[in-house]
Amino acid sequence: MAPRIAVVGSINADLVVQMPTLPGRGETVSSAEPAWFPGGKGANQAVAAARMGGDVSMFGAVGTDEPGQMCLTALTQSGVAVDSVQKVASPTSTALVMVEHSGENQIVVADGANQFASFDSDAVASADAVIVQFEIPESVIVEVGKTANGIFCVNAAPVREISDELSGLIDVLIVNEHEFAQLGKPSSGLVIVTAGAAEVVAYENGEVVAKSQPPKVDAIDTVGAGDTFVGAFVVAYASGKSVSDSLDVACAASALSTLKLGAQSGMPTASEVTEFLTSKTT
Repeated sequence: MAPRIAVVGSINADLVVQMPTLPGRGETVSSAEPAWFPGGKGANQAVAAARMGGDVSMFGAVGTDEPGQMCLTALTQSGVAVDSVQKVASPTSTALVMVEHSGENQIVVADGANQFASFDSDAVASADAVIVQFEIPESVIVEVGKTANGIFCVNAAPVREISDELSGLIDVLIVNEHEFAQLGKPSSGLVIVTAGAAEVVAYENGEVVAKSQPPKVDAIDTVGAGDTFVGAFVVAYASGKSVSDSLDVACAASALSTLKLGAQSGMPTASEVTEFLTSKTT
């Protein structure tokens, strides 16, 4: 039976514009035609979990606008239940992504509807695992943690201080190496530290309990790779796999996600990950 995963978090519409050089202060530059993409760490992780076989429900908020509808459609197409996503008067949260031809970028995020993220207590309480990120108010995250009876996973990104109240609720904390350093190396519970293409390390109460080396691939777009890792790990772990095996699955999924353009569009399915892992061992 597929694990029931509740994701409470951000839903963003990403407006991406490409240009020869990024603008300086007070400068106007010409850009290619803008392109809209569904995004937000919450929505990305929900898509990743659904494609990895989870029975996923999304909780958050969007505006009653076209970007919001685009985001909901993308979630639905990936098998994520969106019945509980609230539609609010505030515009859908938007990320303006300016990309220089060299690959450098600048990003501005307008919070919008994410400030009004909410959740269904019964659904969160009955889920096998619950995922949150730091793109929604901490007050909501704490309430989710108090309500969750299954695995409570926190992806501490964008990084900010974790309160003592929240820290005591977390079962699994997933951070990258930079976030890990900024948080002062939290020691309680299961802490998973990613490092891009370098080795992933899992700590239990400060002691190393598992490691996994992401497979080498010819990446073309790393956007969404971290969110893919989170969704894939939680589905595997909630399905009863060991920490070590769950890391291997998540590392493979994350690597595969870099082989296609786009955050959500590049996320692999469970069968693709299984086939990839099988090919590596034969």
